[in-house]
Amino acid sequence: MKRGKKYLNGILEGIRDVLEKFFDSKQAEEFLNEIRQKPFPEKQKKPGLKKQRDFQLGPVTSENIRHQADRLITFAQKRLSKEKYLDFLLSLGKLAITQGEFSLASEIHTEIISKAKDDERFGNIAAYGILALGEIFSRQAMWKESLRYINQAGELFSKQKDLKGSAMCQNLMGTIYGDKGELKRAKAHFEKSQAYLNPKKDKVIMSMIDINLGIINNIQGNLDLAYTHYRRALMQFEEIGDWRKVAEVRHNLGMLFTHRKEYSSAIKEFDSSINVSIEARYLPTVTVSYLSKGYIYSELNDLELANAYAEKGLELGQQLNDRLSLADGYKIKGIIARKRKNYKESENYLLTSLRMNKEYKNYLNHAETSFELGLLYLELKKKDDARKHFKNALSYYNKIGASQDVSRIKAYLDSS
Repeated sequence: MKRGKKYLNGILEGIRDVLEKFFDSKQAEEFLNEIRQKPFPEKQKKPGLKKQRDFQLGPVTSENIRHQADRLITFAQKRLSKEKYLDFLLSLGKLAITQGEFSLASEIHTEIISKAKDDERFGNIAAYGILALGEIFSRQAMWKESLRYINQAGELFSKQKDLKGSAMCQNLMGTIYGDKGELKRAKAHFEKSQAYLNPKKDKVIMSMIDINLGIINNIQGNLDLAYTHYRRALMQFEEIGDWRKVAEVRHNLGMLFTHRKEYSSAIKEFDSSINVSIEARYLPTVTVSYLSKGYIYSELNDLELANAYAEKGLELGQQLNDRLSLADGYKIKGIIARKRKNYKESENYLLTSLRMNKEYKNYLNHAETSFELGLLYLELKKKDDARKHFKNALSYYNKIGASQDVSRIKAYLDSS
């Protein structure tokens, strides 16, 4: 994979990017010389994992990141005008989001809003700060809070006639409904987002929507169309060197191959996603790719490796407060326990996942977990419980038109 610049550690590289946008090379180097050190621990080995490169990721060091961010903010505040300082905070806040540092990101964007909201000159900056809070809450499955901020931002963008900002609001709303499994509502928001954009001038946002439309088509079983969306987005993000988005697309390609049960190809895509994400410290994507590999290895009955990936994904999910990933991780742990014939443990994990998905209104993952509970109870010869959970899953898959999943569940219902 060709890259436009030599990578440092993800945080240090991100800080360099922010500095280079707002300071001349001498000032940027002045600050980097102050903090240049190895911000993260040395790579760690995890026994019994066949030297998997992706398990060499050290623990997240939020204290170190916050310390560097605080120093950088002080450095910038002394040297920038108010307008440039607010733009600087937006860039730093975006970096914090991509690193999964949601508490820090929330504080930065709250500060932006506080300084910008009462000054008409900075109304657009305030709108982007509010939208960022919507994104932060969405990443933690706090849907009500997220939608409130997105709607506030959308009203401001509309007043300012900022079509790109309005498109970003609609895209984020679509992502939320997609995460919840409300695919028709999600698709409607993505289409509304596209209507605000110029395909020739707004290629980046159009590619973000491509990813999301790919996800919807993947869930519905339209795999060729999903692949087209992903490949188009991948080419765009590789061209501009947006490695966070490259990692996301690679992960989603892995999900597509998982859907096809082409596990070797899926693992290659997840590995590609993990390698890019680790190098750039994009931890949210690392988390979901770990869990996805855990699921694949459970399907391949390599339960030791499956459990290792599930544990690593859960560890990162807890540190990032990624609630949807935690629920998914418990589902995978439940599958592993069932295959090990630890039935009580399996039931506990799956019921926990089911409860969390119900709480977060994640209808897709709720259906997936219901199906796994159906398999568990079928194995335990609890046919009534099995049929109840199969029917719950079937109801959702029928609703979204996922014909492949409908056929699979009907086969189990017919045989139970």
